[in-house]
Amino acid sequence: MVELSSDFKELVRSRTEIVSLIGESLTLQPVAGGREYQALCPFHPDHNPSMKVYPDRQTFRCWVCNEGGDVFTWVMKHENLEFFDALKLLADRAHLEMPNRSDGQARQQAKKDEVLSALAWAELQFHEAFKSDPAAKDARDYIASRGYSPETVDLFRIGYHPEDWDWLQRRARGQFSMEALLEARLIRNQDDRPGYSDYFVDRVLWPIHDERKRTVAFGGRLIPGHKERGGKYFNSSDSIVFHKSRVLYGLPYAREAIKERGAIVVVEGYADCVACHQAGIRNVVAGMGTALTEQQCQRLKAFAPKIVLTYDSDDAGQLAAARAVGLLLGQSVDLRVLTLPDGKDPDDFLKSNGPEAFEQLVDQAPEAWEFRLDFEIQKTGIATVDAQERVLNEMTTLLAGVPGLRGTAREDLILGRLATRLRMQEAAVRSQLQRARNQEQCPARPVQRVDEPSHGGSDAKQVEERIEFHKRPLSKDDRLEAELIEVLLTEPQLSAETRLHVGPGDFLNPHLRALIEFIFDVVELGEVPTFERVTLELESNELKGLAVWLSDEARQKGVERKLLDTEAESGGLYQQLLDRMKWRREELSHQAALKRQSMAGDAKQDAIAKLQQVAAFHRKRFSQR
Repeated sequence: MVELSSDFKELVRSRTEIVSLIGESLTLQPVAGGREYQALCPFHPDHNPSMKVYPDRQTFRCWVCNEGGDVFTWVMKHENLEFFDALKLLADRAHLEMPNRSDGQARQQAKKDEVLSALAWAELQFHEAFKSDPAAKDARDYIASRGYSPETVDLFRIGYHPEDWDWLQRRARGQFSMEALLEARLIRNQDDRPGYSDYFVDRVLWPIHDERKRTVAFGGRLIPGHKERGGKYFNSSDSIVFHKSRVLYGLPYAREAIKERGAIVVVEGYADCVACHQAGIRNVVAGMGTALTEQQCQRLKAFAPKIVLTYDSDDAGQLAAARAVGLLLGQSVDLRVLTLPDGKDPDDFLKSNGPEAFEQLVDQAPEAWEFRLDFEIQKTGIATVDAQERVLNEMTTLLAGVPGLRGTAREDLILGRLATRLRMQEAAVRSQLQRARNQEQCPARPVQRVDEPSHGGSDAKQVEERIEFHKRPLSKDDRLEAELIEVLLTEPQLSAETRLHVGPGDFLNPHLRALIEFIFDVVELGEVPTFERVTLELESNELKGLAVWLSDEARQKGVERKLLDTEAESGGLYQQLLDRMKWRREELSHQAALKRQSMAGDAKQDAIAKLQQVAAFHRKRFSQR
């Protein structure tokens, strides 16, 4: 395996400005005169901006869930990538060529690259066919009937696959293997005979792009009047480059407008999204033809403080909107739900009423909790006690399941308004909410990224332990070990001396022990374990986040200033911590010796040995005072 050098990783990091990188996904606000930036954390349900970005050290840290690290950590966590993929992404972003690799990871990356190349090539084939192939006349007529301009067709790369089951395969010969086309979900195995058939036959196609504008999938629609095969809509299935639960259609084209407007509008379909953009309303994205997922909700929240969900007024649309409210209600966003009048979808409404009327409805859309309340009232009414009780039960059950809502000002405001709408005492509403929460009986789970799959076994246990280590009050032993590492991260030249007096085995906390072991490994190589070097070389995001957390703690405590105070008693902060570590080692050794001797055979010799050990221990203890 060809290892990537530290020099190359450092080059990539030096060419990547963390504020610019994170600012591509989050709205960053400068604080402390621009020395720091803050944003809503995308890794937990955040209610106040709790994530800080530090330009001077090129790191980030959330002060609530304690996720943190450097530019590599950000890409790995935010994009759900392995380190090599994150490094490649950042290298491409910095216009740097990756060193060659020949291991399994490189083969997997080469496979992804080939799939992405095949998808980009297929997009071009479909788009050119749509524009010039005589067989695409009905497709062009359909798109023209929707009012799409040639500029819109070109911008969104709208395409067409002719009614020919081998059309794409023939064109791919000599360029892409059948395996690559299969992985890209451009062809599929025949059901009744050997061989393959093309995937999107006789459909208008909307390419789906990821945040980097790479083609990762397609959405296909049957042309009106043509033979139906597999339903009106036929979309790519998940692949090694596409996960429909995470992607938002149109996001690459909407990002700038979202930043400018501070709001994001979510519609149900590709056609509606494209229609909005053509009408000049560009802060619009669409789901993937399924109910809004928690992963998509978290991604939406990271882009704008206001989210407007736009759903059809039919029963299915209203039910989808009601479900989406539960996913986003606990987030610190201004969440609205818009139902267009007369059963129109955004495309129809824009044609008949214009963009100004649409934007006015977006601005006036009701808050999500109020939409859900109206939805429940329409089902049962509130004219009777029974109906009031039904609505109250539905709403409190909804609120009980919203993470992060309990005890917040948002909860107080919602409960006060809910009581007014239901003509009830607020105390009664609060009492019912408490009962709903008691009925759930759901144990608290560790904070986990919504786009990160759950792991079983020891991995999940390690993540939980790491989070609890950050959250709980530190024990005396944890605090001692953490403070010594804080000193070494602040003044790394002390690491070599420290290694002469204490070793990894003197650290009781397994996470701190792993971190100090890495620091000592750098020392053994004859190098200084600076914060930048440690965070660059650490492969574990958990340990990297721990290093960022400890370094931030050191800054908050003024460790650098304290280290300069050489007049302090016992030789200053560093010497005090070192002495305490050595003293604890003596104490633990003494306790272990007593335990061993208590299990020895001869009672008399045991007693003498114990007395000798006790006397030696207390002489040592007295000399330390």
